[in-house]
Amino acid sequence: MTEHFRTHLRGAAAAAAIVAGLALAGCNPQGGTGRDQAAYQLPALPATLPLAPGGTTEPAHAPAAALLPASRRIGTARVADPRDDYAYADDASGFADALGDAPPDYGFYYDDVEPWAWQGYDNSIEFVEPLSDGYRYYYYRPGADSPYFVRDPSYGYGYDGGRLAVVYGPDGSIIPDGDYGPRLDYASRYYARGRALYGASRERRPVIAANWAARQKAIVDARRWAAERAAQPSWQEYHQRTAPQQARHWDEEQARRRADAVRFAAWQGNDFSTPPPPRAIPPAWTRASWAHDDRRFAPPAPGFDGDAAARQRAAQKERDAIMAQARQPQRRPQDMPLPPGARPGINPNQQQPQPQPVTGGVEGPRRPLGPDVGYRPGADMAAHQQAVRAQQAAQQQQDQARRQQMMAQQAAAQQQQNRAAALARQAQLRDAAQARERAQNQVRAQQAAQQQAQARQRGEAQQRVQAEQRQAQQRVQAQAEARQRQAVQAQQRAQAQAQAQQRQAIQAQQRQAAQAQAEARQRQAVQAQQRAQAQAQAQQRQAIQAQQRQAAQAQAQAQQRQAAQAQQRAAIQARQRPPAPPVQPHPAPVLRSQPSAPAGHPTPEGHRHEPH
Repeated sequence: MTEHFRTHLRGAAAAAAIVAGLALAGCNPQGGTGRDQAAYQLPALPATLPLAPGGTTEPAHAPAAALLPASRRIGTARVADPRDDYAYADDASGFADALGDAPPDYGFYYDDVEPWAWQGYDNSIEFVEPLSDGYRYYYYRPGADSPYFVRDPSYGYGYDGGRLAVVYGPDGSIIPDGDYGPRLDYASRYYARGRALYGASRERRPVIAANWAARQKAIVDARRWAAERAAQPSWQEYHQRTAPQQARHWDEEQARRRADAVRFAAWQGNDFSTPPPPRAIPPAWTRASWAHDDRRFAPPAPGFDGDAAARQRAAQKERDAIMAQARQPQRRPQDMPLPPGARPGINPNQQQPQPQPVTGGVEGPRRPLGPDVGYRPGADMAAHQQAVRAQQAAQQQQDQARRQQMMAQQAAAQQQQNRAAALARQAQLRDAAQARERAQNQVRAQQAAQQQAQARQRGEAQQRVQAEQRQAQQRVQAQAEARQRQAVQAQQRAQAQAQAQQRQAIQAQQRQAAQAQAEARQRQAVQAQQRAQAQAQAQQRQAIQAQQRQAAQAQAQAQQRQAAQAQQRAAIQARQRPPAPPVQPHPAPVLRSQPSAPAGHPTPEGHRHEPH
């Protein structure tokens, strides 16, 4: 299971190294700065070796990832803070930028391959081994025996605690852990090989200068990731956060490597015909047991960490020192560093010095001829001359013997040199044959690997095509199902909307019917009220009319009674009075009935109905 953890320097390992160096600054016996004291742990083994003279050789190529021995698959991890995903690549890039164009410090052999090493002032390490299609780079933190970053011509692999933390693609992008595929196996093999390389690097040997001159551009160009970093915004953001800290940490290393590059270029300008220049080392390393010879190791001239003018002055001082060294007497062959493949006492690329004439023998030093040879005053001149001739003959015999001895020694030395040269040529031919055989085997293995890789690629491509087809079918099916679901949902929504509209219409009809019924009931009530009112009014009119009729009838009856009473009184009076003259009779008045006044409305007083 992928574990989550937090990583820093990757953002903080360099900071930790800087802090450690500052903490020990007070222990500097030479009173150096904390930055100089950053190389506080002196390397036990030579951390750099002078380059060796010699002709260029063809490198043996390391196996490609697919051809490396299978190893136990390492676990995977994930950076807790995604902003630190580029810590591994950026840390390695910072070290590589500090190394610049400087030559390697030393080489070593592993699996018939000669990797080269650059060891930093803080004991960080970069190994580079040749491949058929480029180079593979391994980066180690100070004191670590396993790499934290490995980069081949296509991918980069970041490690943390023995686990694969991140994989970078050819363009510097982050590869999702679900897409690692065979790269997880490659990362595991690289990690195992990185540990093996570190163990083999203890047997160190100088690098042939001509080989570095031939491969310098390819190695330097391939180790730089500026273009990839510029294409990845997340990498740029991380680099901007840590660039000042990295610059402070690597400024001494950069100054040292600039001096080394100037020394190499000056030596190369002399066609490597002079002794190799000393390797540039941090000042603190001069206390190491292997760095006491200033002809082989020397700190850089001051100024390489300054501005452009200061760097130019420092470079000129280095070139002047190389020229002065070239004018000095040649070192003895036993003092020269041995190139790879040479044996002590034999340098196949330099003529052996001829034996010098013998300057002393068993007889002691030669004495000049003179009076002390045997000349005595008064002696016979002939005897003296004979003695002189005898001494001269003896001296000639001694000189001839010495010449013969010298010639014999020269012949023996020449024979020994010839035998050594023959052995060297045989070794070179054997090495060349073995190299050709290894190259042919490697070519065949690479061809087989390429065929296997192509087969795997075809299989993977076919699998990808099939997977893409399945995914396309699944997408089509999913889209169809989605459209069907959408249609069903739309139909359901339409039905629900129609049902809602229908319910609303029914409710509206019901409301309208209820309203109509209410209005009808209201109208009926109004009509009933109107009818009741009309009926009440009619009844009231009828009652009034009845009252009026009753009143008129009562009035008529009263009038009739009054008339009767008047008649009776008149009759009574007539009976009592004398008869009067007869009068013209008048018709009796006819009474008309008047409507009775409504209740509460009395008939106006004084209104009388008079007969006409």
